[in-house]
Amino acid sequence: MTTQADAAERADRARRSHFREFARGGIIGLVGSGVAALGGFLLTVVVARALGPAQTGVFFTVVALFMILTEVTELGADTGLVRSTARLRALGRTGDLRRLVVAALVPVLAVGAVTGLAVFALAPWLAGLLVDAAHHDDAVFLLRVCGPVLSVSAARNVALSGTRGLGSLTAFTVQANVITPLSRPVLVIAVAALGYGASAVMVAWSLPIALTFVAAVVILWRLVRRAEAEPPAAAPEQAPPGPDDPSAVREFWAFSGLRGVAAMLEIVVVWLGVPLVSAMVSSHDAGIYATAGRFITTGTLVLAATRLAVAPQIAGLLARGETRQAEDLNAVATGWVVAASWPLYLALAVFGPFVLTLFGQDFRGGATALAILASAMALVLATGNVQTVLLMGGKSSWNLLDKVVVVVVMVVLHLLLVPPFGIVGAAVAWGLSMLVDNGLAVVQVRYLMGLRLRTRTLAPVGAWALVWFGGLGVALRALFGTGLPVFGAYAVLATCGYGAVLWRLRHVLHADVMVGALRSRGRGGRADENEEG
Repeated sequence: MTTQADAAERADRARRSHFREFARGGIIGLVGSGVAALGGFLLTVVVARALGPAQTGVFFTVVALFMILTEVTELGADTGLVRSTARLRALGRTGDLRRLVVAALVPVLAVGAVTGLAVFALAPWLAGLLVDAAHHDDAVFLLRVCGPVLSVSAARNVALSGTRGLGSLTAFTVQANVITPLSRPVLVIAVAALGYGASAVMVAWSLPIALTFVAAVVILWRLVRRAEAEPPAAAPEQAPPGPDDPSAVREFWAFSGLRGVAAMLEIVVVWLGVPLVSAMVSSHDAGIYATAGRFITTGTLVLAATRLAVAPQIAGLLARGETRQAEDLNAVATGWVVAASWPLYLALAVFGPFVLTLFGQDFRGGATALAILASAMALVLATGNVQTVLLMGGKSSWNLLDKVVVVVVMVVLHLLLVPPFGIVGAAVAWGLSMLVDNGLAVVQVRYLMGLRLRTRTLAPVGAWALVWFGGLGVALRALFGTGLPVFGAYAVLATCGYGAVLWRLRHVLHADVMVGALRSRGRGGRADENEEG
């Protein structure tokens, strides 16, 4: 007869099993995101030093358009495929996977091809909208270089997302977070050393996307065939539909269609500031602002790592109605995000003048904007993967409504603040927009979905990060300035002090689970089998 103690023991085993799976995926994702962040930083340094502020502004303005159009042409199928493939596997409906993948990729490829051709044909008109007259011809050439690659960029991202949903975070990480970001600065250095200009830099930036597209599709198809060969694991009291049931495709596009519009607005929030600054101020200021902004997006590596690991798990848990497990998993992931990301953003806020000189003295003027954005992003990351929880719960319509509100807020704030305050006004507008976006998601997840976020345990972690990386940094800067020796001493002292604090708080962050995951992985998973058996 089952006792309460037996039930509690099984629940605890399941909970720790989910934590171990997240820890393994988080470690893979963290390594990959770290490599991607390094590659992105190196790319920004190389581009800034090779092209100078004005041409850097033109380059990143075109990149911003490329990223926005890629997000648009994904049609939401990237997030949709992560959620749907994870749900189908959790519910034992692997017979639907093949049709689902085809239904996701074909429309994305078609829309991407049309969009790429349109960018190539309309390059002169687009350049007139995006940059000043002095750099019009450069922008036209850059647009025509990236136009053909745009035709496969979205499909590549969708295919890589499908590999995540099917349980292969390694395949995603190697292609998206290692090969692509590391090859870009290497190629840019090569073309710059040969004396080529911005057009060759754009070729170097675009080429890895085209080369990894075919590999992504092949790997995804192999994973689909492997999943189809797995024994079915239907959810209790639910018979899996047959392979010809069209409901999976209908459900997929019902979710992805709304997510596609929301994702377009989301990427607009991330990238719109650069072309707006370029149009309303100058390409020179846009280059400085873009460089500061790349620090902010690159610094979200821990959030990206945890999202890669946690999204398929949360989708499966919510599909089976295991709300408590989803809450526990999200709370642990949020702890990791705050513990690892707040030191970085506090350091950027305090020592921005020194950090930006790595790109050249002309970029030092972006320090105030960088401090504003870093402070805002630290607050955003305190909510963890709340956006992922919202989407994996199937609330793409709510997510879309949030993005509409945020884009309106962002455009209005940019129009009001950029003309009088330049890139500082743009930073305030972007920072407030990000806070509004996550604030809406927090309210929806907590009060409409009924999932507790459990952020109170993060208070000691955040407080000690403020002491060591915020307070100590402000004191050292006030006394000695922001030179390299001061920054080096700050980095060593703050890291040692904060590291000692994290060791004392290791149980709050479930560090024992991470260590256990590493050990069981090293033993080929035998520990897991013994515990669960």
